[in-house]
Amino acid sequence: MKRQTRSEAREAAFTQIFQINQHGEELDAMIEELLNEKPECEDNLGYIQTVVSGVREKRDELIAEIEKYLKPGWTVKRLSKVSLTILKLALYEIQYLDDVPEKVAINEAVNLAKKFGADNDAKFVNGVLASFLSSR
Repeated sequence: MKRQTRSEAREAAFTQIFQINQHGEELDAMIEELLNEKPECEDNLGYIQTVVSGVREKRDELIAEIEKYLKPGWTVKRLSKVSLTILKLALYEIQYLDDVPEKVAINEAVNLAKKFGADNDAKFVNGVLASFLSSR
């Protein structure tokens, strides 16, 4: 079995966060299902669990942070579920994980948006995260 990269682990974490947001599933059951579908996630299970549970715990704080960088009149309700999930994941990494450089978190977020989002999602995600970093 090939070793899983951090990018692949981040993608797995993204799908888990997205599922929790959509279906409110139990984390333990979701992780078990993930490992059945993608056994290679075992390599980065600590990271995946940390990020998924961290995003869930800090949800309101992360959303409040995202709202600061939206255009006037916009709320998170107007964002695609994909963009919102990616932004929460990236902000969590930037704010709470010391082993993920800010530039890596942004680059990975943009790549996730390109893969899973609509046409303008990558540009939008990059803009919000760049604004967040420049305000620090």
